[in-house]
Amino acid sequence: MNDSENQGQHCCRHTGHCCGYAHIADGAMDKTMLVRIVVTIVATVALHFTEIEGWWRFAAFLVVYLIIGYDILREAAEGILHGEVFDENTLMAVATIGAFALAIMSGSGDYNEAIAVMLLFQVGELFQSHAVGKSRRNIVALMDIRPDYANVEHGGSVAKIHPNEVSIGTEIVVRRGEKVPIDGVVTEGRSMLNTANLTGESVPRGVSVGDEILSGCINMGDKLRIKTTKAFGESTASKILQLMEASGSHKSRSENFISRFARVYTPIVCYAALALAVVPTMVCTLLMGEPLGAAFEAWLYRALTFLVISCPCALVVSIPLSFFAGIGAAGRLGILVKGSRYLEMLSKVRTIVFDKTGTLTEGNIDSEDRVKSTSRLAVDTLRSEGISEIVMMTGDRREVAERIGNEVGVNRIYSELLPEGKVAHLESVMAEKGRGEMVAFVGDGINDAPVLRRADLGIAMGALGCDAAIEAADVVLMDDDPMKIMTAIRVSRRTLQIVWQNIVLALGVKAVCLMLGAVGIANMWLAVFADVGVMVIAVVNAMRACQAAKLPGTVALSMR
Repeated sequence: MNDSENQGQHCCRHTGHCCGYAHIADGAMDKTMLVRIVVTIVATVALHFTEIEGWWRFAAFLVVYLIIGYDILREAAEGILHGEVFDENTLMAVATIGAFALAIMSGSGDYNEAIAVMLLFQVGELFQSHAVGKSRRNIVALMDIRPDYANVEHGGSVAKIHPNEVSIGTEIVVRRGEKVPIDGVVTEGRSMLNTANLTGESVPRGVSVGDEILSGCINMGDKLRIKTTKAFGESTASKILQLMEASGSHKSRSENFISRFARVYTPIVCYAALALAVVPTMVCTLLMGEPLGAAFEAWLYRALTFLVISCPCALVVSIPLSFFAGIGAAGRLGILVKGSRYLEMLSKVRTIVFDKTGTLTEGNIDSEDRVKSTSRLAVDTLRSEGISEIVMMTGDRREVAERIGNEVGVNRIYSELLPEGKVAHLESVMAEKGRGEMVAFVGDGINDAPVLRRADLGIAMGALGCDAAIEAADVVLMDDDPMKIMTAIRVSRRTLQIVWQNIVLALGVKAVCLMLGAVGIANMWLAVFADVGVMVIAVVNAMRACQAAKLPGTVALSMR
């Protein structure tokens, strides 16, 4: 399988595009492939009952073979021309052409196996394309929070214009049921906002004159007038979409491992298949006296079967898809992860360092700073789920820090710190971590930008509309509930569990089938069925990353 540099950018032959977060109309291409599959099945059955022999029979089956496999043959040829010899297209092309050659050599005229191998492979690829496309469309629909227009008053009438044409400081009108197109401040009106697309929470938020309002929210009440404070491209909805679209730029260690594995594994099995065709043939001919033609035909068939089994499709397809689904699931919950690398790192976090103000507390400097209602529960839940060390750092006075820290139950408290002091203390905490363990810092993303960048994993909390958070953090929580941290870790652990299930499944089945193929027990039909079957199972398992999971003491991870 050709490796793409970007997670979520697996290139699908049936779509002709890479499977990222873009709008891609792949339904028509899937329908075309479905028609090709049906035509191939009907034509093969018809030829089975048609009495034609010799080269006419060969020509008829060749036409059917080209109907179902012309794209694989074309891409195999293109891969060879570009030096990418060892991919699944080349393996399938060699195996099926070899099956045709064996049918000609034996004089049997049985070309059904070559067509069946290609047919089963295409069925598996169609299933994969459909699954990836469905996941992509769901995420695209979910993240479609940026409206196409803004209502601007001109001479007493309201005109709809593209939000990109609205300058900072312009007053716009948002009616009931409309999305807020650009970040701003309410200048007239009072209403309730649906923020589910941003925060993952279903409880509406009330706004009135003077309140900040963020793009992507839906106005559920009366008309609002809003004075824009940002340009369209810098508003929250645009930033979220940019973040989701760029999340493929950081591949996880698991994906990099699979990419490196495939580049080494595929040439090895190709050379092993060549040796399987040649060495036993020579042994049987020279030492056992078997006819060269019969021995070569038998071992060539085993070698071709070995090649078909060796296709690493299940691994190369399902691993990026698992992370793709996991990032999408997190996004639905108001947790934006900048790439699969950071989703994987979340599962390895064992130490969390919290900022105090606005993170564990309400962040009100006019009155006494109060602990958030869910902070203690969040700390207790994190500790019960394997987070061994929970630290609080703050620039506040020592007595205030100790009161808050003791109330929420952290292990260590550092107070009266400037930003550079937070970085220095974070580095000392990081020096204590074990091998493979990650230290996360959770802050509000404004004055904590330096320490967010320095941590193994920076998590910005309650960072709606905050450019510093989006830029500095690796994970952005779109509301200020500390329980979202455990939610993010749960999504990460679930995704990694599925990734390793797929790795073990694919490698285990491959190992067994390769041995069976080498000794002649598995034929080519079984080889393709096993390969396609494993790929289908792995893809279905990967999609489980989108399913609901229940967290103790908080809401379900439901896919609305």
